[in-house]
Amino acid sequence: MHTFYVRSNQINEDVATITGSEQHHLRNVLRLGLGDTIRIVDGKGRICIGEIYQIDAESAEAKILSRNYYERRTPSLILFQGLPKNDKMEMILQKTTELGVTQIVPMSTERSLQKPSENRCERWHRVVLSATKQCKRAWLPELHEVQEFNECLNMISKYALSLIFWENEKQQHIKVVLREKTKIESIAFLVGPEGGFTDKEVDAAIKNGCIPVTIGSNILRTETAAIAGITIAAYEYQL
Repeated sequence: MHTFYVRSNQINEDVATITGSEQHHLRNVLRLGLGDTIRIVDGKGRICIGEIYQIDAESAEAKILSRNYYERRTPSLILFQGLPKNDKMEMILQKTTELGVTQIVPMSTERSLQKPSENRCERWHRVVLSATKQCKRAWLPELHEVQEFNECLNMISKYALSLIFWENEKQQHIKVVLREKTKIESIAFLVGPEGGFTDKEVDAAIKNGCIPVTIGSNILRTETAAIAGITIAAYEYQL
């Protein structure tokens, strides 16, 4: 059954209205027709099953056959990702979405090598949406605009636990830190770009409450570190 993203305000008690790129995909790519059954998500915990009963050039409408609501699971996982080069960000967005990340904040650091264009940022949103549909998540991760490193440090104060991945940390393993926090509402993960964080950035993060952690003896690529960190947390908290 194909999945379509529909905003909450386009779903009422009886009907879901599908527009824009989702309607184009339904009508012109998948070539679905009247009577076909589809899965509908609003990205805010609601999943509906609907039957298409109207299609035109602008929209498609589906009769709601059933609906369920799924609470967001805790802890929330917030990834502050140092901007990598080329298309690595797309892999990070896709895989961490599949693994259960709650929010993703692209982060500009001293060693960041790209400044994404508006078109690239729009593509990032499409990657997150596609991954959400593919893995049948009920909640769409929130993708923030690019933030400067210092602004990210201001943001982390609202999270219960903040971890910064640092290759020079040799003692404090992420597993140990997480297992000391059996009941927690939110975790922020700070992952550097290629080349990692500077010592100045690590010092500033620690002063703002971040705990430096290692995820193993090997030096990981930035995309591997992000995926590994979210995977470990999802495993530890059974998300």
